[in-house]
Amino acid sequence: MAIKPVMLKGLTIVLWIVSSVLALYALNGAADVASSIYAAFWAGGGPYGEAYYGSVALRQIMIIPGSILTAAAVIGSAEYSLRRFNTPGIWRLFARILGAEAGILLLVAML
Repeated sequence: MAIKPVMLKGLTIVLWIVSSVLALYALNGAADVASSIYAAFWAGGGPYGEAYYGSVALRQIMIIPGSILTAAAVIGSAEYSLRRFNTPGIWRLFARILGAEAGILLLVAML
């Protein structure tokens, strides 16, 4: 029995929304990881030393381009989904996006 196109469109929309939300969490997590690594190697011992402010600046430097890249990826994947609906390429795209996000979130969970 073939899956109805309406169900596939619904699945595509759900996967796109899930990957968009996870991208925001992954971006925040990646900034936390970079900030923690920076603080681990250059911390001066105090909680609000020079390393703290450097870590905050590094986090902001990562968040701004990262959010632009995330927005471009979300819009690009939506356009790709609309043009190549129900092809093997779209399912591979979702698998790659969700795999990368899961890897970043796993790294964050390990920290």
